[in-house]
Amino acid sequence: MAQDGAARESVADCEAMGSVDSGEVDQFIIAYPCQDDAWASIPLTDAASLDEWC
Repeated sequence: MAQDGAARESVADCEAMGSVDSGEVDQFIIAYPCQDDAWASIPLTDAASLDEWC
């Protein structure tokens, strides 16, 4: 473990993550990294804002 790392008593097995991929068309990507091919993407301009998610 890294010297500046923090040990945790409990860690979720896996969590979904979101990211913005910059390119010719910026894409919002949601991925579930614990399973192969478990992701979806949408042009960032079509993605819901954070306020619309809540």
